[in-house]
Amino acid sequence: MAKRVALGGLGVVLISAAATAVLALNELDKVVEALGQNRAVKLAPTVLAPTSRGGPETLLLVGDDRRPPPKSNPGGFVLPHSNEMLLVRIDPSKPTISMMSIPRELQVAIHPPGAQPVVNRINAAYTIGGIQLMTETVKRVLGVSVNHVFVVTFPKFKRAVDEMGCIYLTVDRRYYHVNEPGGEQYFEINLQPGYQRLCGRQALEFVANRHEDTSLTRDARDQRFLLEAKAQYGSTLFENRGKFERILGRAVETDLHGSAQVLDLLALLVQAQGKPVRQVHFQVNLLPTYDTATPQQIHESVQSFLGGTAAISRTPLHRALTAARPHRHSRPTGLALEPTPSSALVHARSTAPNVPFQLEYPRTRHSYAGAGPDTLRLYDVRDQHGRVQPIYTIVVDSGPLGAFYDVQGTSWADPPLLSNPSETAHVGSRTYELFYVGEQIRTVAWREGGATYWVQNTLTNSVGPREMLAIAEQTVPIISSGSIPTAVIPSPGSVKLPAPAARSTTLVVKLGALLALVSLAALALLAFQVLRRHRELQTLREQVARAMALEAHQRPLLATAGVAGSPSSPSSAASPANAPAARTIYRAPRRWRVRALAAGLVATLAIAAVAVAAVRLLGEGSSSPGTHGPVPVAVYNATGTPGAAHRVASTLAANHLRIGKIGQIRNASLARGAYVLYPPGAERQAREVARLIPSLSPTVTPIQPQVQNTVGARDEIVVVLD
Repeated sequence: MAKRVALGGLGVVLISAAATAVLALNELDKVVEALGQNRAVKLAPTVLAPTSRGGPETLLLVGDDRRPPPKSNPGGFVLPHSNEMLLVRIDPSKPTISMMSIPRELQVAIHPPGAQPVVNRINAAYTIGGIQLMTETVKRVLGVSVNHVFVVTFPKFKRAVDEMGCIYLTVDRRYYHVNEPGGEQYFEINLQPGYQRLCGRQALEFVANRHEDTSLTRDARDQRFLLEAKAQYGSTLFENRGKFERILGRAVETDLHGSAQVLDLLALLVQAQGKPVRQVHFQVNLLPTYDTATPQQIHESVQSFLGGTAAISRTPLHRALTAARPHRHSRPTGLALEPTPSSALVHARSTAPNVPFQLEYPRTRHSYAGAGPDTLRLYDVRDQHGRVQPIYTIVVDSGPLGAFYDVQGTSWADPPLLSNPSETAHVGSRTYELFYVGEQIRTVAWREGGATYWVQNTLTNSVGPREMLAIAEQTVPIISSGSIPTAVIPSPGSVKLPAPAARSTTLVVKLGALLALVSLAALALLAFQVLRRHRELQTLREQVARAMALEAHQRPLLATAGVAGSPSSPSSAASPANAPAARTIYRAPRRWRVRALAAGLVATLAIAAVAVAAVRLLGEGSSSPGTHGPVPVAVYNATGTPGAAHRVASTLAANHLRIGKIGQIRNASLARGAYVLYPPGAERQAREVARLIPSLSPTVTPIQPQVQNTVGARDEIVVVLD
């Protein structure tokens, strides 16, 4: 029985491994087949650097902008040129993925084959010599080895976005340009500002626009689109892998077509899954018609791209947030902010009745002397389920080089932009959700009065962390009793960000992993014993077969010798009449087998019971924030502050606690304050819950019968705000 169990377990392991291998090879074949839908990019053998399994790789993504002349302007054709050149560095030994755009207006020397070098914008290399000359130029100017190249044309990009299902994205300002006959032919664009759903044509207009912007802003626009696409579809990539494989194969032209190369890149992407993307800015000197960069600037940019993929430090951010505390009725000291003009507030107040929820407007702004007036736009957006959600956006001009940030509000509770916040910060009655891009804050969001609000940074994240929080804190309802109020919300100096939660492995998980390793080791030992015994048995069978063959060969000789031999011959002593008529087969009693089987079954059940009891005991004893404790947490609000219970529940849920009921009660029969009430046996978890909401200074105490009767809670930890 033990041998059969061992063989069965070994068979399960082998079948599972085989099924996994077949699935992986099948997916590999699908990716290779998908990439084969487009013609392969042909480059000289020495242009691309070879790859190794598990080693870092550098990818070059090129946007091919080639446009036929429009019917209204036969001379308005556009030669092929690279609209975007993006380098991506994936290193499994680093905690982040590095991404850097090469400014297309960067003035460099281009060396066409068999011709004299020419000085031109770097994107002209694609026009002169295609992807090979472009790759060679990038390698020579930057000194970066490129492993693979991907080329996307504008029509294929537009189709890919439509096939994915479009992208929710913030258009930072109003974009509008229409080409005129005889003028320079830019990519036409017509986009309104605000958070919205961009499909193929609109998405192409957003990423391809190169008019009235600096190269830094243009590249940042492309990177924002890629990051939003990754955030929205990255989590569903595996379950919809067939769909995305087809989209990728139809959208890109690449040198990557062999199974070995695809497997190396897939293995690298699997290792890098979940890593944040770090945007590296290329250091350039912006000039009216082109950009320049010194060798030192290029060297520093490349070193930051290759070696600057260390863990993102939040220390400077924490230090900046606690550096200063502005006065209540004055402009925050030490912050690059100015009061909002009264004309903007008056206009917002006249517009507020048209918004079905509270319109909140910033009382301070990050701006400059020559900034244009704010843009306040009311519109509707459809959510993922097709429901129409009212929304407004406030566009603020914050710099002379096309830097705009946006303040928005909507009745949409969970827009994709606000999924998976990096951290939360509690200031006054608000809980702010913070979204980082590297060391900068990209978005600050909060929820109150049944609506959702956020401040989104410029494309280049040029507004500092303290300024972002100050703007968010001083964005308050525009309609109130009396005149337009000044900002009275606490300052960013009072904000102390929590340290990023460490993802520690629980004791239960460790015990499970240990039991799994022990089981695999025992299974391997049993399999070895089974194989050894099987080999011994096979050897014995061969020996018995040889002995039986020898006996069959010698039996006639022995019989003949017994008949013709002398009386004293040993063979004559045994006559055929005295020989046994049939073979006697001896069998060993099987009682020991039954007893051994019963003992093994009892021992197995006992070990299983002990393991289950240990897991339960350790699970109950090791419940902590970040694990799903055995007792759910209910949150009730007995105060007049709307949304207080939901804010506390959001904080607890962000720490992976299991949330039960969330509600409003009239009277909890408690004194004023916050309470964490626990049932018998849950005191330890209740104190850990209290540590997650230190700003409320909750009192931890056993739950009383009157409170249980009021809230109707049984076997739950109850958080009451009274």
